[in-house]
This record gives sequence, C-alpha cells and structure tokens, in this order.
Amino acid sequence: MDSRWLDEQLGNWVSDFLIDDAGQKVSKEMAPHAGGILKAFITAACEYQGNTADQLGEDDIRHSLLDHLPRLDLPLSIKSGIPEILRGFVEDLGQRGRLAESQTLSALIHALTPEYLQRIEGKTPTLTRVAAKIGRNDPCPCGSGKKYKKCCLNLLDS
Repeated sequence: MDSRWLDEQLGNWVSDFLIDDAGQKVSKEMAPHAGGILKAFITAACEYQGNTADQLGEDDIRHSLLDHLPRLDLPLSIKSGIPEILRGFVEDLGQRGRLAESQTLSALIHALTPEYLQRIEGKTPTLTRVAAKIGRNDPCPCGSGKKYKKCCLNLLDS
C-alpha cells in the first residue's frame, strides 16, 4: 500500500473523529497531542503484521497499545489518558463502517488498560507460577518412580 495514501487516509480518519461529537470529549490537555497519538496508534498497528487500517485485529491493537505507545515521549498525565481516547476512536471507526469488530477491539483496549498503565510507569508485569514447584526429592513428574534429582533434573543440564 502506498504510504502517502495511508497517511492521508489516517489523517482523514483522525480529523473526522476529532471534529465530530466523539472528539469533543477529548480533554483540553490531551487535544494538542490527540492527532499524533491516534496516527501513531494506527500506524504501529498496521505495521505490526502488515494489515491495512480497516483490517486490524486483536494482535495488532495489543502490540500498538502495549509495545509502541508507552514509548512515546509525552508527559505521564497525557499517556494515562491514551486508552480512553483510543476506545472512542476505535468505536467511531466502527460506527463509520471503517473498522470491523470495533466493539471487540474497544473492549480489548479496556481490558489491556491496567497493563498499559503499569508499562508507562515502568513497572513490569508480575509473573505467577502456573504449576507447583518440583523439589529435588519429589517424585519425578515423568512417572518413572524415581526421585526428580535422580531422573529428569539432570536433563536440564544438557
């Protein structure tokens, strides 16, 4: 796809959103940054898997929100409002018939907001162990009947 055409298309979409009633909900503090944020969001989402702007999926949105937008050079107060404006923008694209499954994608943005907020604050996600820890003297999980230290523990060294 011609990148100049994509820039023009995204510019039109962003302008339509910001001029319309939905865009009037953007705070005065966010307003000067909104156009750039929305263009950066869609551009990063399109570039992730090479999809066109009207074919964006959950992986594209997740990548753009969690991996790209937290790195923007903006004040924390602006960054914390990004998910809200993105939800409005995605829903607006759906109402205009420009993006399929906009409600699902908006819900995804809502679900990813806590993780996004952690990332902009520099926090890493907490990892939790899915299974119980295997002790050296526990029975081996392979079912051999031997202790773990005499069976499969040594396989990890290979």
